[in-house]
Amino acid sequence: MKISAIALSAILGLATPTIAEMVVPSPVVAQSRLPIGTFENAEWSVTLDYYNNALSYYGRNRRTDNDIYLSGASTGGNAQRRVYTWHNGNIRYQVAWQPADPNVIRLQVVDGNGRTILNTLLYR
Repeated sequence: MKISAIALSAILGLATPTIAEMVVPSPVVAQSRLPIGTFENAEWSVTLDYYNNALSYYGRNRRTDNDIYLSGASTGGNAQRRVYTWHNGNIRYQVAWQPADPNVIRLQVVDGNGRTILNTLLYR
């Protein structure tokens, strides 16, 4: 067997797990690429969770105890800044997350007229 064939076999053997994850992402791989957990500031608490192939949003106003649960986010953005969007009637809830800064999200709530109701940073 030639050296080049041995080298190619070794490279392919080492790359197989990576190729498999790219083709069939496991739930663990998918979750590591999502902003899972609870993010808060003095007024707001948002918990993001990944369950049954859907990203869910549980938001709570810490001062009034009003809360909302939404599931099935649409995704957008790019690899550096991901945006997850949920709709509740004509209200849009958006979470922007940068994997390079995994402990911070930007929460934006926009009404049906395009007016921003809330725009704040939340921390893990």
